[in-house]
Amino acid sequence: MQQLRVSVFLLFLTHWLAAQEATFPVPLSARTSNYDISVQLDTEKHMVHGKETLTWTNPSDDEVPFIRFHLYLNAFRNTSSTFNREASGNFNSPLDGPLKDADWAWINIDHVEDMAGNDLTANLEYVQPDDDNKDDRTVIQLNLPEPVPPRGTIVLKLDFTSKLHSLNVRTGFSKTFYHNVQWFPKTGVYEPAGSRFAKVGQWNCHQYHPTTEYFGEYGNFNVDITVPKDYKMGGSGTLYKEEVKGEKKTYYFHAEDVIDFAWTTSPNVLQMDDKWKDVDIKLLIAPEYDCCGDRYISAAKHAMDYLGDRLMDYPWPMLTIIVPPFHAAGAGAMEYPTLITAPGLYNFPSWLRTPEYFVIHEFVHQYFHLMIGTNEFEEAWMDEGFTSYWKSRVLDHAYGEKQSVIDLGFFQMGAMEFFRSRYTGMKNLHVAESTRAGWEYENGRDRALYYSKPATWLRTMEGFLGTETMDKIMHTFFHRWKFKHPSRFDFIEVVNEVVSKNHGTTYGESMNWFFDQVLTGTGDCDYEVSRITNDQLPKEDRGIFEEKGMKAERRPNTEYPTATFQSRVVVSRLGDIYLPQEVLVRFEDGTEILEKWDGKKRTHGFVYTGNSKVASATIDPEEKIYMDKNFLNNSLRTEPDTSTIRKYMSQLMLRLQHVLQGVSFLV
Repeated sequence: MQQLRVSVFLLFLTHWLAAQEATFPVPLSARTSNYDISVQLDTEKHMVHGKETLTWTNPSDDEVPFIRFHLYLNAFRNTSSTFNREASGNFNSPLDGPLKDADWAWINIDHVEDMAGNDLTANLEYVQPDDDNKDDRTVIQLNLPEPVPPRGTIVLKLDFTSKLHSLNVRTGFSKTFYHNVQWFPKTGVYEPAGSRFAKVGQWNCHQYHPTTEYFGEYGNFNVDITVPKDYKMGGSGTLYKEEVKGEKKTYYFHAEDVIDFAWTTSPNVLQMDDKWKDVDIKLLIAPEYDCCGDRYISAAKHAMDYLGDRLMDYPWPMLTIIVPPFHAAGAGAMEYPTLITAPGLYNFPSWLRTPEYFVIHEFVHQYFHLMIGTNEFEEAWMDEGFTSYWKSRVLDHAYGEKQSVIDLGFFQMGAMEFFRSRYTGMKNLHVAESTRAGWEYENGRDRALYYSKPATWLRTMEGFLGTETMDKIMHTFFHRWKFKHPSRFDFIEVVNEVVSKNHGTTYGESMNWFFDQVLTGTGDCDYEVSRITNDQLPKEDRGIFEEKGMKAERRPNTEYPTATFQSRVVVSRLGDIYLPQEVLVRFEDGTEILEKWDGKKRTHGFVYTGNSKVASATIDPEEKIYMDKNFLNNSLRTEPDTSTIRKYMSQLMLRLQHVLQGVSFLV
């Protein structure tokens, strides 16, 4: 009987979706977790009252006896939550002073029942899969009367209440501005045996940690949100209907093949509309920043063009960009399905491309991780690293390789340069590998480990493999794993496959040696040109050559009868990481030789005999090995040159850049 009710409900749901004109006639994902949510926003008490219908399909051959949900807002319920403990306990409010209700947030499932009307509320229990903190309520488990059979579907109805706090950690309210993310009961991801790291079927539903973001399951959302009638609205998916009743206005959204739903509402935003191909672009921007509105939209279009040419066209029919007011700046710089936020600043100077930087970064996240559904809890580098790499390529292509972030005449910096400097500028390059789960950096972590470092070694891969091979790797990986949940091993498998096809065994039987160093290793990379010598060869040999008489004599040099000099160039590997290298050797007569070196030994020498001296040598002349932490020691000349001045000016600029990083919230 239960299965019959589920089938009837699904038939009704299918008919209802068809009436809304499905976005994708052929689903892009497995659509495992599907939501119908109806909510009311109480702007006086700052609360959300919601009714949610969840349709969940078991993606495995297991019988699943319970379902786990994220209740992220409970991270801000008190100072005993795991989030607050790991954030030193004072994330929401100062240690001293009066307690304010606005500092705290929570979410509660008030009632849950199945399609037969059976009350399952008593079957709810809080669980802590990551630690033993019984005070943490960010994961809740619903124990089912009967397990969900293999490939079977269950429909649940939930009533929930969310109490919002003063805007913090990108969610909450500030005056009349509401940014609602991680606001409803959302399922974890059930991983069948063999997917990612799962040896047996399991729920992947981590507690909320201050050093992690999210992991969600794909599905469809139908969401209606009721707010005061003068409030404008931006949300995930497509806004297909607005309805006014008295002093209230209801907005209706539909989103397909997404892992989450976010929404922003306020009476004090301006709306700008544009279009890219068949995609509607909506910008909701604080009035004080409208002078920069075209910069946000233009940047998004650059990213859509670039990624569309190399990966695939942005598939959804809507992109919403939110630029919050200054008092709600904490909502900026984040990505959600079909909705991104970016910070604003009055009259941004044209030489500082902060709007472009953030819009492009958050838009690239639509591909990594919102189309490639990686686990940000466990493998943040796959989302932030890929995004930082592609963001840098987009920016450098659109605004110039050397000035895409800062273009201030005497001081310029490109995006890829910026990320490399953040990696090489780490206080300790050896602090940890990039593959730990976000909360496992027990002594702190550097964001560069999963932003700048992977972006830099991805650029290094592009350097020595070539852009064509790199694009093939990324295109293959993207299309093989879009709207699924890959792990690092799936990416490495694609790399090995494409490199073998394009380069044979030039780089070994596989590229595992590379990932062992840059991903699971903690070493650094530094090569230098250590020494150049030019020794004049004698025109004759002198000494005793005959046994008879034992008399010294002179003889013509028969080994190098016409050569004048023997030159030696010594290169060294100072760092832990070894990578294939090129060495450009220039002679005084203008001749050039490009040498190849596998980069493995600590030192290597190149010897030349001829009539012209070696004038200079440069290791990695095209800066393909972007991980090299010190480009200044990559070249050496036998005679002083004004370029030396430029090298040390570059070093001075690097110091200046570290100062600028002190205000890196702008870029």
